Amino acid sequence: MSETAAELGAALRDFLAAHAKPVEAEPVWPRLRDELGLAGLLVPESHGGLGLGPAELVAVAAELGRAVVGGPFVPTAVAAATALSTLDLPPATAATLAHRPFAATRVRASTVDGAVTLTGTVGPILAAPPGPLLVPADAGGTPVLCRVDAGATLTALPSLDLSRPGYRAEFRDTPATVLAEGDRAAEAVRRAELATWLALGSECVGVAGHALELTVEHARTRHQFGRPIGAFQAMQHKLADLTVTLEVARSAAEFAVRRGGDAAGAHTLAVKAAEAAVTITTEAIQLHGGIGFTWEHPAHVLLRRAHAAAVLAGTPDQHRRALFALLDEE
Repeated sequence: MSETAAELGAALRDFLAAHAKPVEAEPVWPRLRDELGLAGLLVPESHGGLGLGPAELVAVAAELGRAVVGGPFVPTAVAAATALSTLDLPPATAATLAHRPFAATRVRASTVDGAVTLTGTVGPILAAPPGPLLVPADAGGTPVLCRVDAGATLTALPSLDLSRPGYRAEFRDTPATVLAEGDRAAEAVRRAELATWLALGSECVGVAGHALELTVEHARTRHQFGRPIGAFQAMQHKLADLTVTLEVARSAAEFAVRRGGDAAGAHTLAVKAAEAAVTITTEAIQLHGGIGFTWEHPAHVLLRRAHAAAVLAGTPDQHRRALFALLDEE
């Protein structure tokens, strides 16, 4: 991890410890956006952003995952900002990328008398769009990336993660503006996908790390038979196994950064981080004993985020297949 990424992550952890509360995601996002400038994390300096890269994204997303912060960070500051930057367009205020990786395009673009309209559905979107939607669509076999300022119908979707509800966007002859088409549009969406996988994978690393910290602390302070439960060999072996699982996920994050956030690194991180988060949060509840099964315990908030983040932008199996396809090409 670079020095800048480490310092940014440490500063963000302190900030979130003081101001963020799990599940109450929206109240803290305006401060993250305005005071820390996270909306411009990946926006080039030429367009007024911080101009940072994969290392800083991984560090920031891990801390947001650790604190179970929801809000529009991933679809706006990560996905939409990356797509617009790829096209060398200035950032649109609170623009949200309405796209689901690994899913067939279900939005069609039509042009009548020079006016472009969209018809179809896309979801889940990770947050209620506070601004325009960036929508990948199909225009008679040609990929296009469009901007929709108004007219989309949003429907809230059930979500296991209470801190980050999902939404489905529906378009019915909705007016749109074409930002890019053909290879340019496809490349913008591809890079947005890579950034999304880095962000969600890093969130999972943060979730897994926090869950393990809580479990280790419980093992130190919970006593049975006159001894801390962490003194028992069975508990020590389990915690050692979970530590190895976490370190593998952290190594995958470092691998992704060293690869510059390319497809191989992003897919690898998505697989190992999701598996680590689900495994560690599940074991955390078990190892906390009876208290771990109460809904009020923080372990449940972490468990919900782990399971949701592990599938929102593709399941581990989908990422494995994509990774194997890359290896076959080589």
